[in-house]
Amino acid sequence: MKILFTPTMAPAVAEIGESLLPAGFSLEYLAPANDAERRRDQLEQADFLMGFFSGSRLSPDDYRLLRKTRLLQLLSAGYDGIDLELLRSLGLPLADNGGANAVAVAEHTILMMLAVYRQLLVLDPLVRSGAWKASAMGEEQAYELEGKTVGIVGAGRIGRGVARRLAGFDVRTLYYDPVRVPANEEAALKLTYCEFDDLLRQADIVTVHAPGNSSTHHMIGAGALSRMKPTSVLINCARGELVDEAALHAALRDGTIAGAGIDTFEQEPPNPQNPLFSLANIVLTPHAAGPTWESWPKRYRNGYENIERVARGEPPRWIVPELRDLLAGAAVRG
Repeated sequence: MKILFTPTMAPAVAEIGESLLPAGFSLEYLAPANDAERRRDQLEQADFLMGFFSGSRLSPDDYRLLRKTRLLQLLSAGYDGIDLELLRSLGLPLADNGGANAVAVAEHTILMMLAVYRQLLVLDPLVRSGAWKASAMGEEQAYELEGKTVGIVGAGRIGRGVARRLAGFDVRTLYYDPVRVPANEEAALKLTYCEFDDLLRQADIVTVHAPGNSSTHHMIGAGALSRMKPTSVLINCARGELVDEAALHAALRDGTIAGAGIDTFEQEPPNPQNPLFSLANIVLTPHAAGPTWESWPKRYRNGYENIERVARGEPPRWIVPELRDLLAGAAVRG
């Protein structure tokens, strides 16, 4: 069976994917749009499509050519920018990566908390420039996690992973999610459920781990930021559209909140003139939380295992919530 992959990956990552390819499957990379005839033939013959599909990598016409395709298997957790209604009309199920990058993103979230609290981006240039320290002894504006209240918005795989890693820092951990975590898991993770607005008011650090969709768009806007403490910090290692960047800029500039750590942006790559870039109280990374070296074998293994399930006639795992009803309906392809 043919697995069609997009986009072309870095050679070292592609080698991982090819080394893990299960028996009985072939892996082929999707031709660029300027090789239209070959691309059309590949799409029409693909049994499975695998990789990263967000943005403009695939057009609506590309999806319509997937007449044989039984599963779209993402190597990413996010699926924003994919036309889910088009997939529904075509009976094409879409699966995420099954948490393959959850460890990476949870660790990066802790990194961002510490980088903001310990003024990492201020201290590193001081040492490199020979200035050593800018403040007199006792005037440092660095803080500890111990004793703080951390509010986790979204308690899925990554949110729970963050909670698990925070346990060793002796913090109080609140969470908000429309779906409550089972009581035994709340206890094990030392999580306390809290309504969204209450979480914003109580937390010293707010970290968002929600999916990007119409219900979460700009969930952190001017109103939410105004309810946070002036000493609080916002972390976003989830989706850029969760945060209203204009409102965040104003909040950081005016002292409504103290700092932020941002890995994802409303526009990616962001405009080089993004006003956030002019602020000293924000740590920025280029949507780099997920793709650690260790995550690549996990991504490929999860993807291949899901594809093998479908090839055996079993239902796929990790179908995105908006399309789960396809599995029970006549529209899904067998």
